[in-house]
Amino acid sequence: MLKRNKLALSISAAVLSGGLMAPLAVAQESEALEEVTVTGIRGSLIDATAVKRNSNSIVDAISAEDAGKFPDKNIAESLSRMTGITVSRDFGEGEKVSIRGAGPDYNRTMLNGQSVATSDWFILDNPARSFNFSLLPSTLIKTLSVAKSPEASQDEGSLGGTVNIVTYRPFDLDANSVSLAVENTYSDASGENEPSASGQYSWKNDSETFGVLVSATHQERTVKRSGFEVLAWTDNNSPGTMVPDLMGSPVFQQERVRDTFYLSTQFRPTDELQFTLDVLDTTMESNNGNANWMIRTSDVAGNVADMVANGELSGNTVVAHAGTGTALLNWINRQSTSESQSYTLTAEYATDDFSLTGVLGQTSAEGGTLRETSWEYLASNADYSFDLRDPSLDIDPAPVEGDQYAPGWIWGGEKPTTDEETYFQVDLELPIEAGAFNTFKTGVKYRQAERTQGRVAYSWHGPGTMAGNEDLADNYLAYIFAQCPNLESCGLNSGGIDEVNTPVTGNSTTVIAQMQDVMEQIAFSGLNGVNADYAKHLNLAEIWAVEEDIVALYAQADFENGGFRGNVGVRYVTTDQASSGYSFSGDSWGLATFDREWLTPSHLEWVTQNNDYSEFLPSVNLAYDLNDDMVLRASAARVMARQNWNQISPYETFGSLDVADPQGQAGNPMLKPFIANQVDFAYEWYYGDVSNFAATVFFKDNQTTLERETYTSARLNEATNTMVDVDFDRPVNGVGSSVSGIELAMLHDLGNGFGAQANYTYTDTGDREVIGISEHSANLMGYFENETFGARLMYNYRSDWSNGFHWNNYPLSTSAFGQWDASLSYNITDNAQLTLEAVNLADEEIEQFSETNDRMTSLYQNGRRFVIGARYSF
Repeated sequence: MLKRNKLALSISAAVLSGGLMAPLAVAQESEALEEVTVTGIRGSLIDATAVKRNSNSIVDAISAEDAGKFPDKNIAESLSRMTGITVSRDFGEGEKVSIRGAGPDYNRTMLNGQSVATSDWFILDNPARSFNFSLLPSTLIKTLSVAKSPEASQDEGSLGGTVNIVTYRPFDLDANSVSLAVENTYSDASGENEPSASGQYSWKNDSETFGVLVSATHQERTVKRSGFEVLAWTDNNSPGTMVPDLMGSPVFQQERVRDTFYLSTQFRPTDELQFTLDVLDTTMESNNGNANWMIRTSDVAGNVADMVANGELSGNTVVAHAGTGTALLNWINRQSTSESQSYTLTAEYATDDFSLTGVLGQTSAEGGTLRETSWEYLASNADYSFDLRDPSLDIDPAPVEGDQYAPGWIWGGEKPTTDEETYFQVDLELPIEAGAFNTFKTGVKYRQAERTQGRVAYSWHGPGTMAGNEDLADNYLAYIFAQCPNLESCGLNSGGIDEVNTPVTGNSTTVIAQMQDVMEQIAFSGLNGVNADYAKHLNLAEIWAVEEDIVALYAQADFENGGFRGNVGVRYVTTDQASSGYSFSGDSWGLATFDREWLTPSHLEWVTQNNDYSEFLPSVNLAYDLNDDMVLRASAARVMARQNWNQISPYETFGSLDVADPQGQAGNPMLKPFIANQVDFAYEWYYGDVSNFAATVFFKDNQTTLERETYTSARLNEATNTMVDVDFDRPVNGVGSSVSGIELAMLHDLGNGFGAQANYTYTDTGDREVIGISEHSANLMGYFENETFGARLMYNYRSDWSNGFHWNNYPLSTSAFGQWDASLSYNITDNAQLTLEAVNLADEEIEQFSETNDRMTSLYQNGRRFVIGARYSF
């Protein structure tokens, strides 16, 4: 107890200076209590250890010093170093986190204890409750904690854990503290060198009654991802044998510009009263494009039978074949963005008799794909050969023979999303003397949230699109194709030939370069003096809004007696949900034209379905100090997580209608939330300032899971003007399941500046796959640090995990992935530092498959990144 209390006292009294490179004052046990300054990697590890050691519940943490020295450009990548947490890196940068048997959609992310609105920039993403961490740079962190066992006073909504990002505030730092950093990032995938810069300034008056902190970050990055995709698997014409129906070699490229601004002001008019205002504004411009040269293998009669008879099989899967089909070029341009804002005012009044805290805030986000256009040119009766085992694809006519590729179709649209939440809470804390109980906490919180999705479709073949030029063509689409009869016309091949650096072989990687500016000019401005025009429709089935009104009440008592400490409490939560969307007749193919007279459903109505539920969520956390170095922990709780926004919305969406057996997905507004009962047991041994060992066992009894049901409905294929049956899949509440696992973590000081850290997590989800969860995950880190030099070498690993369902509605999983990262630092002076960082040193690829490893769906190469930078603080 003496060691724990001294450590807590030293941490709380530490003088944090120098912005993001803050040193920590840590008291050591001696004849007199002394303050010893520990900086760098050791300081950050001591700080994180203190948070974990002194918590009443099961918590992991990272300090600002630690995050600053990871080669991590956002918070998700910092989180991936923690025990039991894994991240997705689909585009080479951490985006979404899974925690302890719960996928990204069932964990909450908080900023200073409050919600942060988020929006996804990628058009294939569906609005979910997972937070898109690519919006937040790691420079924003003061401390980053993950609560794995809940307390009644914490917001509900997580099955695995709650991430809380704590930012710096002016009273935390010395007056006139400044931290500056500049970096250059080189990506070998894009071949680009790109800058980033961050700065933080903090001031407070001499009496420490008023202070202001300002932080800003600017980052630029060109994301380039190349690979191989199989966009459709089917056994519709070959029962018992799966054949690939549409495959190609895509190149995705994005110009990503992220700007983050953070302001915190504090005012203390009296010793008892303090006000804090936190403002966050973050924007990421995410314009992107995708080029894909593909072959559709099922277009020729009898070709599927030939694939099964003469192709090479692995089990019941065709993995290689040579035949004849339709070759397609698909070029996509997208203008995308993500913006989030957060405003939180906190008032704290504290006396010896009680403390009262009130919080009023609002957070909002908007973004998505604001404009998209997709061009398709094709060559019928093309010869092909493919092999999925060592991926290769050859097409004849080759993707450089532009005169052989004729017009197919042009389509486009918009998919904007919004996310808003207003929150208000009051918390009361009373010191009490009731046996072992020393503190009573109670409070109420109200949240009003709304998530929306819009969807607009463009039709260049709409009526009136050749106004004043009717003698030239029936519509603007026909005019484009008449003027641009192949890919060697209208400047569509003006970019020359692109040799794509990709893990795939064959001539599908030597292609005509994508000309986004030419396509945008023709589609949205005009061609040869004729103005561009296209009809705009509401895509009714994909437009929705979901509102939630949430009220939570809690009571919690904290206790401490001898070696025991902890808390017990209950949280009561009510949720009123309204899911809205269009009810419409099928006589306009699900479209409503709004910029001209064309498609109008005879019945169109905005309807709302209501759902409500209430839950009692008890929890208990117990920690027992065996001695000065060892802690035993036990916790039990009932937890809940609301279903994804898109799952409880009345939406429908489907993939390509040009393939056999087209598939779609739909929402279900009447879904009930996930409920789970969980138990945790932990042993922790703190045998040195920077040495400890922890073992944790966790069990979750999920009261319900998501199952799926299928219905069939016809949809319009615009290219052929025919109705096509689509098998739609939607979620329903299913029977429960269990999740269990073990976490092992060790931090060891080897002496003379050397140290090592390792953790491992085993998660057993029984006979059910849980989206985002790997059975095995691990981290290794070795470090060295002295007064001048610091270095870390890190390895992050996770085994296979489920991604749910592909947008073409077949099961999708990602193969095991491991990544090596490294960072170096050199202290020029006490205030100045040079850094060198490397990400994905081994150039690992991301491979996805459907049901079996032989049934490849994608193979992506994101490449390595190298960062050189300088930091200065005073």
